[in-house]
Parts: sequence; C-alpha cells; structure tokens
Amino acid sequence: MAAAVTAAVSFPYSNSTSLPIRTSVISPDRLVFKKVSLNNVSISGRLTVRAEVATEAPAPVKVEKISKKQEEGIVVNKFKPKTPYIGRCLLNTKITGDDAPGETWHMVFSTEGEVPYREGQSIGIVPDGIDKNGKPHKLRLYSIASSALGDFGDSKTVSLCVKRLVYTNDAGEVVKGVCSNFLCDLRPGSEVQITGPVGKEMLMPKDPNATVIMLGTGTGIAPFRSFLWKMFFEKHEDYKVREEYGTKEITTE
Repeated sequence: MAAAVTAAVSFPYSNSTSLPIRTSVISPDRLVFKKVSLNNVSISGRLTVRAEVATEAPAPVKVEKISKKQEEGIVVNKFKPKTPYIGRCLLNTKITGDDAPGETWHMVFSTEGEVPYREGQSIGIVPDGIDKNGKPHKLRLYSIASSALGDFGDSKTVSLCVKRLVYTNDAGEVVKGVCSNFLCDLRPGSEVQITGPVGKEMLMPKDPNATVIMLGTGTGIAPFRSFLWKMFFEKHEDYKVREEYGTKEITTE
C-alpha cells in the first residue's frame, strides 16, 4: 500500500517559510524526506516539522461469481420466445372426474432430447394466435410434471399437468385462460412452441436421504409428480402413485 506524505517545515522568525515536500513511499512506517538546500538562511531556535500521511487503498479486484448450479450442469433458457423448440403433443388426457371442481389435463410433448431439464424446473409455452392488440401471445410458464427421463423413460419427452382456467368476472362474463385452454384442447399430433427450461431454486436435494416436504402453494402437483417419479418410480418397479386431482390428497403405495 503506497502512502503519500506531505511535510511542511517552519522556521522561528517573523517571516517564517514553509517548504512543502511531497514524496511517495512503499512502506508507511518508513518515511524519507527529500533534502532541501537553504542558502543564506540563518536558523536559530526550534525547528518545527509537520507531516501528514494519506494512504491509498488498492482498487478491489472483481471476482466473477460462478453459479453452483451452472457448475452442476443445470441448463436454463436454451430456447427463447423468438426461437422456441417446436414439439408435438403425443398424449393429452383429462385426469379429473366429472364431479371435480375443475378440469386438469395431463399432456406429454416430444422433445427428442433437445430440451434437457431437471425435476423442479419449468418450461414456457407460447400459445397459438394473437392477443387483442394483434400481437403474438406471450409465453406462460408451467412446472414440469415428469422426471428428467420423461414419462416414457427415454429422455425424449416432457410432461405437464394443467388446470383449465375458466371463471366469471364481475361483469358476469365467462373468461377463459388463453394458454390453459389452448393446452387442454390440444390433440395428439399438434405442434407446441416450447421455451426454457428455466428455474434453479426448486430442485431436488443431492442427498438421497434428505427429507422432502412438498407443499403445493401455487405450484400445484406438477413438480411433485416429477419428484415422486424420480425418487420412487424410476427405482422401484412395483411402485404405484395414486394422485387425487381436485382434492388435497396424494397417496403413494
């Protein structure tokens, strides 16, 4: 650390003279002053020296932070709204009963392995058509409901569980959610614009013995279905899961 030293030397007569001296030293505890030659000056009495030391801290070195998830190979935003992946609907099945308070559909899309994802991530869906302003619809995010291997176990599909959104507004008009109805009405063979995957925070813990508490506060059952498939279905051939859609219960056997 360099130190800038300014010293003033005062002489004890009426017209005292101050001679500023400035120098830089490497070590602040060792100060060296420049020698000043004074001609025809008679000095008597006490010599006073005043010195001030100002230290300059080195500029901080900016260290680029690398995400731990990035180090682990977590892929995000491989496909974006302007360049989505075009998948196909392979399966679309209503999984709620007729007496359920709403409709939930389970759908499987082909990815051919081009959309790598982890359990707990989401994908974006860009619905067909245009909005009221004549512009293409914006993407909607949906939690992935399949494990990384996919429902068919070949890592070439991605699944969603989507609840059809239909409600009546204050004016008494029936409003249908754009993307949820688009997805629930898809037929096998239809093309789907997929973006992502996204999300790094809601991933499964590395520790296989970790306790996992699943609370669907806004996410629904989709990400937890992917967790259950990863934890049990892929490891135990006799594992069965009975999901009570439209209720608050998920029972495993």
